[in-house]
Amino acid sequence: MIRKKTYISLFICLVSGIGLMFLLFALSEHKVHKDNGFTRRFAGHPAIKAKELDLAYNSYYIAGADQGKIYLGNNVAPFHMITLDTALQNQETIRLALDQDSLPYKSMKLRVIPPYFFLMDGTMPYIFRGKIGDWKAHSVMNKPSYFSMVEPIDSVNLAIRGVSGETRENILGKISLSGSGKIDLSHDLLTKQVDGIFDTDGTLQYNHQLQKMVYTYYYRNQFIVADTNLQLSHLGKTIDTISHAQIEVGTIASKNELKMAAPPLIVNKATATYGDHLFVNSQLIGKNEPVHIWERASIIDVYNLKKNTYEFSFYIYGIKKDKLRSFRVLEDKFIGLIGNYIVTYQLDTNRFKSPLPNSKKNTDSSSDDIDTNSTAQTSTN
Repeated sequence: MIRKKTYISLFICLVSGIGLMFLLFALSEHKVHKDNGFTRRFAGHPAIKAKELDLAYNSYYIAGADQGKIYLGNNVAPFHMITLDTALQNQETIRLALDQDSLPYKSMKLRVIPPYFFLMDGTMPYIFRGKIGDWKAHSVMNKPSYFSMVEPIDSVNLAIRGVSGETRENILGKISLSGSGKIDLSHDLLTKQVDGIFDTDGTLQYNHQLQKMVYTYYYRNQFIVADTNLQLSHLGKTIDTISHAQIEVGTIASKNELKMAAPPLIVNKATATYGDHLFVNSQLIGKNEPVHIWERASIIDVYNLKKNTYEFSFYIYGIKKDKLRSFRVLEDKFIGLIGNYIVTYQLDTNRFKSPLPNSKKNTDSSSDDIDTNSTAQTSTN
């Protein structure tokens, strides 16, 4: 009888111990994925460097990547484009053209989403669209609309960031190039903390697989996921603890313009999105991370947009004295620009599984008036 009671006690202890282990593991996983106290997860080798190529100049930016091709625009020469394959072996130089000669421009940007390409300047403003292969763009803007950021959704719809004519603050919206050129704006997506301009600055991306707009703030630990009707899908948080933008804003009285009064604390420098994932180049060091690696590498934090969770992190190492300045993700390739160089990393396909494109069609949303009398702040790539 005593032996039986002993066995029962041992069995209860064993079950309790296993249950406690599972509970602690679950709590640990929840802390890493949801309630992270800024501790990063580095597991295995989710990204391995594959190739690098010297472009000779640091004025190139990634204008698009699709079907095994990389399209590079140039900030200094906006009608000069380079195409590369993802192996960085086959290179072609292309001269872009407009259907209008001697057109003045200030900040012409190239975006490529096959079979189309766009040349756009939100400060003038212009929107030109052309066919890949022909490489001549035609004006498709129906009404003048200023914007500081733009990302094509498809051949006739563009996600934008501009300045609201009502509040004089940053605002997200959508331009339609079909029909009368409908403009939709949302006053609810961006959240003001200080001034509504600098504090809401960030990066605008469009995820073609999930058909979602993703806007990540520069100066706080938050990103916005919205559908093509400008309806909020959800808010996500990056794993650092900076929930309020640490910036100081002043005014230039003679010009009645706002300016940064002190260098800001940058939280999220650059982003890219593909499939289920958001990739964030964080500027903040986490707990127990070696400083000597941060001095020569850039950190990429990976978030799952469907689950709204932090997944893991990996490093992209600099070249010479330069670190990562911008990047894109195409299927199983991470494509980065570092100084004069373009680099590719092979991603572990077991960690980055992409969904099938969503077939749901976009519907109309309510319209608003965008400010056509002032130019929004420009953002460089």
